[in-house]
Amino acid sequence: MKQVYLDQNVSVQDVICLDVKQAHHIFDVLRTTSKEKIRIVTKNSGVFFGHVENKPNLVIDSMVDVFEENQSITLCCALIKQDKFEWMLQKACELGVHKIVPFVSKNTVVKLDEKKAEKKLIRWNEILLAATKQCNRNTLVELEPVIALKDLSNYKSECNLVAYEKENDPSKHMAHYLKDNPQSITVCIGPEGGFEESEIQVLNEFGFDNCSLGKNILRAETAACYVLTAIEYQNHVEG
Repeated sequence: MKQVYLDQNVSVQDVICLDVKQAHHIFDVLRTTSKEKIRIVTKNSGVFFGHVENKPNLVIDSMVDVFEENQSITLCCALIKQDKFEWMLQKACELGVHKIVPFVSKNTVVKLDEKKAEKKLIRWNEILLAATKQCNRNTLVELEPVIALKDLSNYKSECNLVAYEKENDPSKHMAHYLKDNPQSITVCIGPEGGFEESEIQVLNEFGFDNCSLGKNILRAETAACYVLTAIEYQNHVEG
């Protein structure tokens, strides 16, 4: 079935004006007719069926019952080099993350001014949307603007973890915190150079527990994917 992804809230019987790019794809490339049913995935209001009207309008016909995920996952990730960060966004979307919060750490090598940050957000959202279409997700990933580490306290969940392990004081593996199947999880992943101890102290004060990902997980982008894979595995075991 043909699908449209809308970054907005909709209701049954709404008439939606598609943007130029989406309208061209649906009407001109796919040559969709008014007799065809279209599946519409929205950011916050669910999944719907609809049909095209006159270009560029789309009519919302009915809501679709979809499987409700019982766990919310927020990934807070320090900025890393562009190609690695964009790869991580794709994989995080495929692995079921619900919200991504990019932040700046003391060891972050990527520097963005306000104008560059706005352009990056546009590009990152495009990457996430493409990944969402590719894996046929029922929900769109929420991407927050780039923030400072001190603002991560605004994204706490039931279970809050930060990937960090002292050499002489090993932290518990993240599986220890997942065994009780928390309904909401927030995980912080540091930059290429890792967190400084003072930053860990701040996160601990916020209520984040240090967790180990094992000795073989060294890169920031693979750490993020490992975390999401471990959560998915734990859900499978519990299920």
